[in-house]
Amino acid sequence: MQSVQLDNFPHTQEHILELFHEFQDRNSDHSYISSASIRQIAEHLDLSMAEVYGVLSFYHMFSHRPRGKYVIRLCDSLSCRIVGSLDIYAYLTEELGLARNRVSQDGLFSLELVNCLGSCNTAPNMMINEQLIPNLTLAKVDSYIHSLQEEAAHEKE
Repeated sequence: MQSVQLDNFPHTQEHILELFHEFQDRNSDHSYISSASIRQIAEHLDLSMAEVYGVLSFYHMFSHRPRGKYVIRLCDSLSCRIVGSLDIYAYLTEELGLARNRVSQDGLFSLELVNCLGSCNTAPNMMINEQLIPNLTLAKVDSYIHSLQEEAAHEKE
């Protein structure tokens, strides 16, 4: 993990989200903000750790727990549920052996349910890291998962 140069950020609370992005992006292997990082942010902004954690836990894009290399965010809105997101959730938990907010045994995937991804007209939707994947089908999900598994296997070689 690369260190974050806090000197580049003003000591004002308005920059807390920028700091979250910076710390989480630097921890790209697990895509989370560690307790030590929360402490650094709190000290830099002259906030308590509880205040920093309160803001951190409000935003689902940030995590204080390690996550997989690929963070799958499945939309759980009414629009997505009506067109099959629960079937996709069941498939992902069976295919990857995941439970909500847990990391797969191989460390590749995390599964999160989110309230809305802002693309109801293309439901059901999910995001993998920062990429929106609309109009999901089980075959499409399977294709993405297997493609990412192959990509990860090639990176290890």
